[in-house]
Amino acid sequence: MARYHNVALLQDASGVVLTAFCAAVAERMLDVYAEIVDEDELGWAKDSLAEVWNVVAGEADSDVCAVALEEIEAEASVEENCDLGSSFYAARIIDLLGLALESALRPDFRKAEFVANTAETLLSSLDFALSGERAVIYRQGEQLPPPGPLVSRDIVADAEFFEVLRRAGLSVDAPAVSAAVVSELRRVSRAVGEEYGRTALDVISVDG
Repeated sequence: MARYHNVALLQDASGVVLTAFCAAVAERMLDVYAEIVDEDELGWAKDSLAEVWNVVAGEADSDVCAVALEEIEAEASVEENCDLGSSFYAARIIDLLGLALESALRPDFRKAEFVANTAETLLSSLDFALSGERAVIYRQGEQLPPPGPLVSRDIVADAEFFEVLRRAGLSVDAPAVSAAVVSELRRVSRAVGEEYGRTALDVISVDG
């Protein structure tokens, strides 16, 4: 399936930068998650993602991430597939969190690519719900229409991720990311997440 995101820059990235990217994308979605779930679930998601960031900054081992990932996998094994409304968005955000946790344990480019694709699926669905347009199937080779506003914003957010690294003097193959850079990556991601959260309120209202 054709995609708007292009994360080819990460093909030569170090494990720590791959994990930072996965965590940044998940961080962008937490404000959407906040509009769907209760405080306990949100708190658990935030705490789990914080552990991924700690691994990126070299301030923790990955054991806590492994435990959190086991909880996600156990929960997924007893839940039915959710492909409608708010449950769909919540499930995709948990997918993103799970991928970030997996990357903290075993980083590779395919996880980062899957993270970008999952985020695009989620945001495309939000764009579609807000636009009120009918679904159109595009065959391979056909030109896609311009991305919706949220997908467009996320493409910019990816560029902002790389810009934070550049300003810190880091290339994608950097062997380490300092706590200060992690803090800036989280700040930038949260600012984007606030935009997504405000949009999610409109979608949830329509869905409800």
